[in-house]
Amino acid sequence: MNGIIITNQDIGHNAYKIKRFTEEGKSLGISLSHYINDGSLAVIKDNKVDIKLPKNIDFVIYLDKDIYLARILEKAGYRLFNKADFIKLCDDKMLTNISVSGLPIKTPNTIAGPLFYSPELKNENLNFLDTVISELKLPLIMKKVYGSLGTGVFLVNTKEELVTLYKKYCREPLQFQEYISSSYGKSLRVIVIDKEIVGAFLRYNTSDFRSNFGPTATSKEYKLEGKFLDAIKVLINTFNIEYAGVDLLFGENNEPVLCEINSNAFFEEFEKITKINVAKKFLEMVKRKLDE
Repeated sequence: MNGIIITNQDIGHNAYKIKRFTEEGKSLGISLSHYINDGSLAVIKDNKVDIKLPKNIDFVIYLDKDIYLARILEKAGYRLFNKADFIKLCDDKMLTNISVSGLPIKTPNTIAGPLFYSPELKNENLNFLDTVISELKLPLIMKKVYGSLGTGVFLVNTKEELVTLYKKYCREPLQFQEYISSSYGKSLRVIVIDKEIVGAFLRYNTSDFRSNFGPTATSKEYKLEGKFLDAIKVLINTFNIEYAGVDLLFGENNEPVLCEINSNAFFEEFEKITKINVAKKFLEMVKRKLDE
């Protein structure tokens, strides 16, 4: 069986995943090659999709967030793990909140930032921030819709801070959320493979409200049970998750609050803490899916 791994040009933490997938692939009879998405892998030429990849490929482990290349590959007949629609659902944090609304799982109260195109930001463009404060209260969270590893997430304490941040980032997709103060520096990461819960670990940070940000962030294994277990099952059944890292916050009454779903979740720390072989389980899932 032949597969390829596609990553962004900034390989970063994906280097560990490439290494682990390659190692476990050998034991499972899976040959894997790595390609970097540098803009040269596909072109729409003469109104047809032209893919610059080998043809004898059974599947693609897609570790990038480039939704356009993902959709082009799927149109050309490649089977992606994860699929383009799920990558888009997870990468767009506002789309995640919209998709989860109405489900029996708590989420922070959320407002989408209006898209801004004009060359000049006027005072009247800031009026909606009063609504944000009225609905969500201060302090609140301003978050870039696209981001990872805790970057682009801001804890806002005053209207002045909010105005300053909005002026800086108003031309990027943004969302504003209720601040879950009971989960300061603490969150739960749950790994799901093929609709099965693999395990969970608690992430905590004594120096930042973001549990996964900076050198003071650490983690330990966590037994998933009760309402937290039920919340993950809701998401699994709703989205038929093939692979994801689901992040939950701790509400005021210790209830689960959805933070985000990660379609391209890193698992280096998870494997080291839990001793669970995520790479092998992932590839075993791929083989099962291709045999269906």
